[in-house]
Amino acid sequence: MDTDSQRLPGRPKQTEDDLPLQEIILQTAAKLFMEHGYEPVSLQQIAKACNVSKPSIYYHFTSKSELFKIAVTTMFKHVHQATSRLLREADHLEAGLLNVAEARLANPHAEIETMLRDSERYLSTEQIEEIRAAENKIYVELADYFEDAMDHNILRRKNSMLLAQTFSTMMVIGNKEDTLRKHNSTLNLGKEIVEIFLQGTLVK
Repeated sequence: MDTDSQRLPGRPKQTEDDLPLQEIILQTAAKLFMEHGYEPVSLQQIAKACNVSKPSIYYHFTSKSELFKIAVTTMFKHVHQATSRLLREADHLEAGLLNVAEARLANPHAEIETMLRDSERYLSTEQIEEIRAAENKIYVELADYFEDAMDHNILRRKNSMLLAQTFSTMMVIGNKEDTLRKHNSTLNLGKEIVEIFLQGTLVK
C-alpha cells in the first residue's frame, strides 16, 4: 500500500527540510507574539505569514500554547548564548556589559514582561515554569559575571542576582521609543546605561 495515501491531510512529508521549516515557524511566531501579544495572534496568522497551511503548524507543534512556549524559550536560549559569549569575549567588566547592552538594545524586547504576564492565563503551569526557567538562565549568567567581579574586588559585594535583574531592567527601559530617540546610536545609549549602572556598583 502507498504509505503517502495514509498521511493525514495537510501534513507534509518528513524530509530534510522539516527542521528549517520548524525554525521559520518559531521565528515568525516569536515575532508576531512579540508585536501583538499572545491572545491576538492566531495559528492561522502564523501559518499565513510562513506561507504554509494551518495543519502544517500542527504537524510541528501540538497547540498554540506549546508553540508560544517553545518560541519564547528558544528566544531566551539565544539571548542566553549571546550574553555568555559577549561577556566572556570582553577584556574587562565594562566592555562585557557594553557588549550585552548594545546587542540587547539593537534587538529590542521592551514589552516582553507585559506579554508574558498577559499570556500566563492561557498557559499550563508547566509551560510557565519552562519559560521562566529559560529566562532565569540569562540572569544567572549575568549574576555569575558579577560574582566574579566581586571576587576580584571590582564590584562592591551585593546580591548578584538582584544586580543581574536590575541591569536587565535598565535595558528594557532603554528600549522605550522616547529613550532611543534621544540617542543617535544603540552604542551611545548602551554606554549611558552601563555608566549609570556602574556608578552604583563599582568599588571606589
